Amino acid sequence: MDGVPDMTQLGIQPGDSFTYKFVAEPAGTMWYHCHVNVNEHVATRGMWGPFIIDPIKPTPIEREVTGDYILMFSEWASAWADKLGQGGMPGDVFDYFTINGKSFPETQPIRVKEGDVIRLRMFGAGGGFHSIHIHGHVFQITFKDGHPLPAPINADTVLVGPGERYDIILRCDNPGRWMIHDHIDHHTMNGHTPHGGVMTLIEYEGIPRDQPWYHWAHKEFVPDFYYEQSLKKPHGIYPNPVFKGVPVS
Repeated sequence: MDGVPDMTQLGIQPGDSFTYKFVAEPAGTMWYHCHVNVNEHVATRGMWGPFIIDPIKPTPIEREVTGDYILMFSEWASAWADKLGQGGMPGDVFDYFTINGKSFPETQPIRVKEGDVIRLRMFGAGGGFHSIHIHGHVFQITFKDGHPLPAPINADTVLVGPGERYDIILRCDNPGRWMIHDHIDHHTMNGHTPHGGVMTLIEYEGIPRDQPWYHWAHKEFVPDFYYEQSLKKPHGIYPNPVFKGVPVS
């Protein structure tokens, strides 16, 4: 049940429905996305989401994890934001870059405490590459496209391409406040304004965050921005309000 219209099945007509049934395997970090008008619906409209299949027997390193987070990287061209049926074509200029549908400073810190072992599930959900760098830590790249690597790779930067997924394991052993950002420079801008796009950070417990110059000093913390709460719940579907947009008429 691959679901590609006019390739593996008839397209689902407006008002109709189709129930897909399949065995949830293999385990790993997967995702789902639209296969109709992909250039617009996926690249511009964000018709995608994470699809996580838990293993029956976790690997030893998975059993160490104390916190699980999903980061879906994407980009869009604001020229087509309010023009349905357009955009997502060769030559488009992407000028906004996002984590889970939000650009900095509307992203959110990842809050940890010393001794935590966190798993960051990174997705290339758009049409571009994202070179993700984490300050202050060396992490291990442990899974590629949901599959465990025979030998984890020590790194501080990982290049995530379209459709790719990388799981990294980060040991929280360096208390402080540490940036996570895209090392493709223009991916850290909102339009023509710097300090935006694919940027967030790791906040350790006990590090003061009330400085008046700090972006998140007085901003309300949004639970489940990285699906960290949903991933703790029983198996099921968990819509995330972070992705809720404004209808285009």
